[in-house]
Amino acid sequence: MRRDPVLAVICLLGAAVIGWVQVGPGDDATLVRLFWTALPVCDALLWYLSRRVARMRETPPDAARFWRACSHVALLCIVGDTSQTVVAWWHPGPAAAVPNAFQAAAILAGAAWMVWVMLTHPSRLLTRRARIRFWLDAASVLVGAGVLIWLLVLPARGTQPGGALVPLLAGTAIILVAGFAAVRLILSGNAPISLPAAVPMLLASVLQGGVGALVGPDGHHLRALLAVQLLTGVLLVLGPRLQELCGPPAPSSQREAKPYSLLPYTTLAGMFAALPVVLRDGVGPDVWLLLGGLFVATVLAVSRQLLAFAENAALLRELRAQEERIRSLLAHSTDITSVVDATGTLTFVSPATERLLGKAPETVLGTPAFSHVHPDDLPVFLPAMERLRAQAGATVTYQVRYAHADGSWRWLDVVSRNLLHVPGVRAYVSNARDATQARLLQDELRHRATHDGLTGLANRALFDQRLAGLRTHAAVLLVDLNGFKAVNDTLGHHAGDAVLVAVAERLAAATPPTGTAARLGGDEFAVLLPAAGPATAAAVAKHFLALLDTPVLVDGHHLDVRAAVGIATGPPGDPDGLLRRADTEMYRRKRAVIG
Repeated sequence: MRRDPVLAVICLLGAAVIGWVQVGPGDDATLVRLFWTALPVCDALLWYLSRRVARMRETPPDAARFWRACSHVALLCIVGDTSQTVVAWWHPGPAAAVPNAFQAAAILAGAAWMVWVMLTHPSRLLTRRARIRFWLDAASVLVGAGVLIWLLVLPARGTQPGGALVPLLAGTAIILVAGFAAVRLILSGNAPISLPAAVPMLLASVLQGGVGALVGPDGHHLRALLAVQLLTGVLLVLGPRLQELCGPPAPSSQREAKPYSLLPYTTLAGMFAALPVVLRDGVGPDVWLLLGGLFVATVLAVSRQLLAFAENAALLRELRAQEERIRSLLAHSTDITSVVDATGTLTFVSPATERLLGKAPETVLGTPAFSHVHPDDLPVFLPAMERLRAQAGATVTYQVRYAHADGSWRWLDVVSRNLLHVPGVRAYVSNARDATQARLLQDELRHRATHDGLTGLANRALFDQRLAGLRTHAAVLLVDLNGFKAVNDTLGHHAGDAVLVAVAERLAAATPPTGTAARLGGDEFAVLLPAAGPATAAAVAKHFLALLDTPVLVDGHHLDVRAAVGIATGPPGDPDGLLRRADTEMYRRKRAVIG
């Protein structure tokens, strides 16, 4: 705003003209001519700039209507002030400073038009009680404003001639219009004007009404009065320009209306403050007027307060009912609802905590949320919390194990949301549902898909997957049982299955934790040893064959089980070649045993 050239030109030219009127050369007739020549120029600028704001593409329709009305009022001011300009040039002198009847009528017509626009301006007061509150507050403010304005212009009534009564009433009307506009727009919650633009325009209206009524034909303080009236014109022009620089006012749906207003109480305070001043000259009509205004404004304020008490009581009943409904929902919900503050401490948990985790809510409150999570699941839990903290309103989902009071663990599906930005919450809110059975079933299905159903070892699919995913040098052991078919033929398949299970147990016992023991099918087994060389692979094979030296007991029969083990080592990238070499070595050993 400080760098806007239009504002700079308006302020500089306005200051120059006002300075000339205040301290420049010239007699009273010249000053009056200059004043009434400059005033229509201000009116024209007000008309032009108001139309620009109304025609801005982003201006909401309600605000555009308001600014179009401002431009219409500016046109009426142009007509009225131009008529007075003619009078000032044809009949110069201090008497020409007093507006003529036509000019006053034009100003009053503009004021009436603005009153109508204010009365019909849309508001956010959708309910009947909200409208009653508005009119009680508005009536209280207007009663007080009317009394104070009348007391303000009362001293001028006795000093003004009969011909000055019209501008006196016009000035009073202007102040009332300004006060009504402020009350109507502030209390409605749908102001079509931004605060930087409203301040100079309302100040100009108050100055115009208060000072315009005091301009008389005797020329008393003529320079100061004309300078102040020119200042009001400049202030009015600044309003639409500031609005254009601020951008269009936000639509009513994007602004939050205040639930209360201090204007009625401010008006009462003003009238009480005026009471000692009025009582200085004794009890007269002005005192009774002020006391009557105080009585009416007090009745309106008390009525408004009683309405507020009734609304508060209804609101408290509704809040208690909502609280009871929420408490009942939480008490009977099967899900855990928890609230964690910004430090990660649990501040609320629902009663479902005792049903799902066996912990009373009061024993959990005040503890860190992560302290209830399985240590192995912290790599999932902690990054989820970081994502949650990163953005207001963020939502994350995760599945981790929480400690049960009996020492076991329960899988919970958790949905957490960051509500730190919500004034009434200021926390992270989570909803957790028991997923233990679903997770166990999922794990079982995954295990069945990747493991042999008889021996529990990895199956061919998992073995091939890990072999293909190697990123380092590795060793492969291929194991084939000798004489296994004879066991099935003589003792039956159940005996053969028992042998396979025993072999698998011994193969798993010989395999290091980093390796994978697998059953490839039939009586064929394999071991994958990542990052292992020939020596390590030979040691594993030797350990396994040593374990096989112990006979397998099946249905009272001690069966000697023998196997051929083929070993191959090599770099990653050729899993099929590694298997082929191990297979070739295994069959070479098998033929050597048979031969």
